[in-house]
Amino acid sequence: MIDRYTKERIMEAARIEEVIGEFVSLKRSGSNYIGLCPFHPDNHPSLSVSASRQFFKCFSCGHSGNVISFLMDHEHISYPEALKYLAHKYGIEVVEKEETPEEAAARMRSESLLIVNEAAQKYYQDVLWDPELGHHIGLGYFRNRGFTDETIRRFGLGYAPGGYDTFTRYAIENGYKEEYLTETGLSIKHDDGRLSDRFYDRVMFPIYSLSGKVIAFGGRILSSDKKLAKYVNSPESIIYNKSRSTLYGLFQAKNAIAKQDKCIMVEGYADVISMHQRGIENVVASSGTSLTEGHINLVKRFTKRITFIYDSDPAGIKASMRGIDMVLAAGMEVKVVLLPQGEDPDSFAQANEKSDIEEYLAAHERDFVSFKMEILSKDVADNDIYGRTQMINDIVQTVSVIPDDIIRNVYIENVAQTFGLQQDSVFARVARLRQQRLDQARRRDYYNRQEQAAQGTEGYDAAADAEATAARNDRRESGARITPGEFLSVCEKELASFLLKWGEYTIHWESNMNYGAEQIPEVTVSEFIRSSLEDDGLSFENPLYRKVYDEYYSLDRTPAEGEKDEDVQGRLIKYFTFHDDSGIMRFATDILSDDHPITVRVYNESLTPEELRLNKDVPRAVLEYKKRIVTLRQTSLKNEISVAEKSGEEDRKRSLMHQLMLLTRVRAGIDKELKKF
Repeated sequence: MIDRYTKERIMEAARIEEVIGEFVSLKRSGSNYIGLCPFHPDNHPSLSVSASRQFFKCFSCGHSGNVISFLMDHEHISYPEALKYLAHKYGIEVVEKEETPEEAAARMRSESLLIVNEAAQKYYQDVLWDPELGHHIGLGYFRNRGFTDETIRRFGLGYAPGGYDTFTRYAIENGYKEEYLTETGLSIKHDDGRLSDRFYDRVMFPIYSLSGKVIAFGGRILSSDKKLAKYVNSPESIIYNKSRSTLYGLFQAKNAIAKQDKCIMVEGYADVISMHQRGIENVVASSGTSLTEGHINLVKRFTKRITFIYDSDPAGIKASMRGIDMVLAAGMEVKVVLLPQGEDPDSFAQANEKSDIEEYLAAHERDFVSFKMEILSKDVADNDIYGRTQMINDIVQTVSVIPDDIIRNVYIENVAQTFGLQQDSVFARVARLRQQRLDQARRRDYYNRQEQAAQGTEGYDAAADAEATAARNDRRESGARITPGEFLSVCEKELASFLLKWGEYTIHWESNMNYGAEQIPEVTVSEFIRSSLEDDGLSFENPLYRKVYDEYYSLDRTPAEGEKDEDVQGRLIKYFTFHDDSGIMRFATDILSDDHPITVRVYNESLTPEELRLNKDVPRAVLEYKKRIVTLRQTSLKNEISVAEKSGEEDRKRSLMHQLMLLTRVRAGIDKELKKF
């Protein structure tokens, strides 16, 4: 890991306008720079880069952050990789801090597995091109499939020769350890201690991570022996997780997907390779496995638009449709293309030129819900009441997962018109299904919070946080109940935001303003928040916000000679926006790159600047937080009173009711204070 001193040097040297300027053409506009946003199709410059604040913000798609998060999102690299990129750019030597023995062991094990896989890929590739070993068998197979030599090399294809332990003996002789060979799954250890090859007499398809490391293999048999599996794949390991590691071809396709803002999903290795060979490069494959949330999140890093290509097999279409609800629920735009009878993506790409394929896809692309209605309707007779009911419920279930309320309502109208139903009844059914999922999500969220409290904060996702906020607003508008627990998390986020943005600024009270019974002296935002919470023995429940809170107060916030409030705050902001914990880093950059008016004139004509509202906003936020805690306790007491009443525990019931009465008075006092703000 990179030590703190090195990171500080990188932070001081890096200039966001210079780094973003390597990827985007920027023009000066006042004190900022503007350009076309690389995170969405942008015809008019909507990306603003602030050299003074070292933040970027797109006023169209909302993407924002600092120089680190820009590199992570644009280049699809990790936090350490982004730091090393900047270090290389600015000529800074990277000094890694000492790892714990556990961290070092885990890293070395992962690196060892990757090295073994890399050696295996080179071995299989060398065998493929060797005239005496795989040239006629493996290479002949690929060439018969229509793959050019350039394509074969681009995808790193190879051939595992026949023999019981041909590769294993080669690997052992060249110094690769048995434990790594078996952990990657390249070799299999039998009960009698013998080692054998997992892959033999098969053409080999290496599976790459997003960064281009070989993490697994798929091997296809060439013989016609039906007793043998057509495909054999690497087992899961610490470097390969089938449900989230990658999709086949994503390494080769990621730049094209981001550039075209669309991902095309096919089924098999050959489908991907043939499409790429024809110049259609934004194509990946599920490789015969069901899509998972991990796969969907991988695609969402590059685009929110996905097109599934189907051949004309009805059974295969229906089987694959079951997983697409998950894609819709992720807020993605899902389209479907049905190929001509007898064609699959591989054969279709082999038989057509790039322009013909593109024209066909554009002409036959349909939205998924309409496609599903048509496919399912074909198998149900008009007089089959139960069949039609089941079909309609299946379609309504799909509509209900769509997060965008406008799109969802359009589909509700279409479903009602198509099947002759009352629109209100379809709407009510969708609302019930959404409420059921929200209730389930709340239960999952409760248990997830318990796990996160023990595991840390790395999982923070600014986009997911924004989606959760949108979901709460959606439910509020539809009349659905927002739980006090959800409000509590929102309040904690607001207080953590005040710390990061204004913690060392002084609150200047108005002469007639009292907070509580007495007028209070001028204090900093951080002093006010901490004293207000400590007076009542309160601490944050959300692990991310609690870690931000605790770490904030552990830092040295004493002003150096000549330092002003904003200088101290700037020092703290740098600490959090370049934090080792990527969850905290993303939260901080998300908070600190809020919307700001574009021009000085608009700013001067807007509402009172946030800095001048601290004397109202901070106390209000603290009171809202306390109110939510009291509300949660009131709810708990009411439940306890009900239990005591049913069990006949009168003394306990009276004690609980007394506590509830006191809390009601506290709540009334808080409400009275809130009216002042």
